[in-house]
Amino acid sequence: MAGVLIGVDAGTTNIKTVAFSAGGDELARASRRNEVLTEDGRTEQDMEATWERTAATIEDVSASLSADDHVVGVGVTGQGDGCWLVDGDGQPARNAILWNDNRAADVVEEWGETGVSERIFDICGNGLFAGASLPILRWLHDNEPATLDRAETVLFCKDWIKYRLTGELTTDLSDASLPYLDVRTREYTDELSDLAGVPGVETLFPRLEPATSIVGTVTESASARTGLPAGTPVISGVIDIVASAVGSGAARPGDSSSVVGTTALNQTILESVPDLDEPVGFTLAITEDRYTRAMASMAGTPNLDWARAEIAETDDFDAVEDAARSVPTGADGLLYHPYLSSSGERSPFIDSAARAQFSGLDPSHTRAHLLRAVYEGVALAMRDCYEHLPTEADRVVVSGGGADSTFWCQLFADCLDTTVAVPEGSELGARGVALLAGVALDAYPGIEAGLDAMTGIDRSYDPRSGYAERYDEWYEVYRTTYEAMFDAWETRAAVRDELRGDGR
Repeated sequence: MAGVLIGVDAGTTNIKTVAFSAGGDELARASRRNEVLTEDGRTEQDMEATWERTAATIEDVSASLSADDHVVGVGVTGQGDGCWLVDGDGQPARNAILWNDNRAADVVEEWGETGVSERIFDICGNGLFAGASLPILRWLHDNEPATLDRAETVLFCKDWIKYRLTGELTTDLSDASLPYLDVRTREYTDELSDLAGVPGVETLFPRLEPATSIVGTVTESASARTGLPAGTPVISGVIDIVASAVGSGAARPGDSSSVVGTTALNQTILESVPDLDEPVGFTLAITEDRYTRAMASMAGTPNLDWARAEIAETDDFDAVEDAARSVPTGADGLLYHPYLSSSGERSPFIDSAARAQFSGLDPSHTRAHLLRAVYEGVALAMRDCYEHLPTEADRVVVSGGGADSTFWCQLFADCLDTTVAVPEGSELGARGVALLAGVALDAYPGIEAGLDAMTGIDRSYDPRSGYAERYDEWYEVYRTTYEAMFDAWETRAAVRDELRGDGR
């Protein structure tokens, strides 16, 4: 009888469930699209619909396994940040407000001006942005007080799924680090209520459980919905960015990894909390002796999706890359800042007014130059994040949709001046929490043994001679140009709001 580990990754737009053997072989997988409800910079999800879609993927995987496959444990990860509230009956208090929602931007701006954000960073090690849980709670306090009156517990996405599987309201250190923990003690801080201006916020916090702790077992009702055997252990799990690091094999102290997807997450694993000088980025506790320091830029693959649709006007990915490849390094002086998100940017600087822009455009530039500049802009944003991390990475493991592009991976290596490796497998978040479930159930004596058993590298790209020096110079132009735009972005946003209000 084979022991099967299930990994669930409840992402923002896609929910995946994958079954793995203890040796890392993928046995079955299923996915569902998850609907994001959007309006005027606000993004939400129906919590019940998210559970139903997740349950459907688990049911599909359960049905695909053979009679000899015995599910021994389940790990769950999911999108981080945002605000997933349940009431005293365990029902959603409202739709979940997501990590890329912008309604709390004024709260973050106020906290930045009054020093609240800096104080919270000193405690928690995390820079605040509009989609973080705490500013959203303050927005709800000011604008939807009845919602907070109904709310009993604040969760994160993965915790909602675990609750529906087990009936237990818990979270882990990594999700709770944003920003409810004293990152050095790994315990909830009692200073947030006064700092955030949300009386009693600490009463909403769920039980803390380590990443590899078994928080409960699959209930009879969850078994009937998912096909998982009742009584199957479910572990605490981790936030998606940590799960991806584990699943990519980059989870030993000193390892660095990037996920180039909807956002671009760049992180390095550390044995202790580093010196925290700049109030930006994330510092997440994972275990007693493992942390990640991360810069999560909003500058991900949506830039390329936009460029393919609006500039290239084609879905032919190869043609787009061929065009970009035909243009030299630096796109003949055309620079692109990839701040395309309506939420602005959050790493390595926080500015909700930041927006994407081309700089240096002249009549000699062609469509190919524009495309090259977009590819380079995302790579330079990755470089910008690593410049602000406490590491000199000799290898960066890159995953996500961006890792599918050999052109982009080589560009990442050249721009970072370090080897870029692409891991084996595709559903790395699910693989990461399945691996942690294996550790919890003693299938592996520790995380390192799990990494050896379940992860590997598919291909690598070394930086090419001479290119790093060119990108050193181009990066300086990139950085000084966006720094000069801070005031201009704020003015643009103010005038935009005035023009919208004018109605003409």
